[in-house]
Amino acid sequence: MASPGTPRILIPVRDRPALLRVHPHLPNLTAACHRYGLLGCFAYTPPTSNHPCAARMFAPAIGVTEDIANANTTGCLAAHLLDASGEKTLSIEVNQGDPLGHPSTVLASARRTPAGITTRVGGLAVVRNVHRRDT
Repeated sequence: MASPGTPRILIPVRDRPALLRVHPHLPNLTAACHRYGLLGCFAYTPPTSNHPCAARMFAPAIGVTEDIANANTTGCLAAHLLDASGEKTLSIEVNQGDPLGHPSTVLASARRTPAGITTRVGGLAVVRNVHRRDT
């Protein structure tokens, strides 16, 4: 469980092929989110020496079947991984959106401070020219 405001569930998944096979039962997930006051669930693969994290965010209770990129939860994941590692700082890269045909990468770092763990999140954006036709 993690929360930058509204709690969400962090679910570790063994590897990327298993992550791609995740298909939550959306009505049940929606009901659980409403019942427990959750935003949704963030299924992720932990980083390895060869690959960054990969993740999928499901939040149907707020109208998001699957999110393309979720910076807030990536920050939560960085804090969680730092807490579990015992290190003083940690940086991660999380790939999302691939199953939706909109790949994204969110970067996050976490560090221990006297007040607790703080995180920073960011990423790169590509702005596409979308031609609008006024009618």
